[in-house]
Amino acid sequence: MKTKFFMLLAAVLLSASAFAQSENTGTLKGDVNGDGVVDVADINAVIEIMKNGGGTGEETKYYWYVGTTVPTDPTNTAQNTGNNKWTSLGTNLPTSNIQINKVDTSYNYSTWYIAAPSAANFTLYNATNVASDESTWNKTTFNVGSIQYTLWTSKYTSYQAVEYLHK
Repeated sequence: MKTKFFMLLAAVLLSASAFAQSENTGTLKGDVNGDGVVDVADINAVIEIMKNGGGTGEETKYYWYVGTTVPTDPTNTAQNTGNNKWTSLGTNLPTSNIQINKVDTSYNYSTWYIAAPSAANFTLYNATNVASDESTWNKTTFNVGSIQYTLWTSKYTSYQAVEYLHK
């Protein structure tokens, strides 16, 4: 009986101490999401922060892509090896042209894919950047999170993708 009483007393004192600590500091240690409770939601908040590269998740990150694999996710390792590459544009939409020059050094003929944020309003131009090349590419869209991307898919196979995303 005495053991149960002392255990209960210890639990009450620890709870009161934790409450007092959180009242004094304004935040509870480990309360990542700021809801006043340390629980699984805080673990989820940490995972979200890690997924967003350490940011709060409020900054939008833009990318462009060239490769022979259909693009879906800039963090997918298969879409960032060999002929496939997502390139970061940072947190602002680009204001200048992007030159694309990707060659399969094995000279395998493949369907090529080029993607860029739709809000950047790019037009796909030929290698000399003097004429639209969209007649030889199919144009669709897809989303990465909340960002819409324009996807150009080559109508013909080739061992290279040499184009310009023209502003």
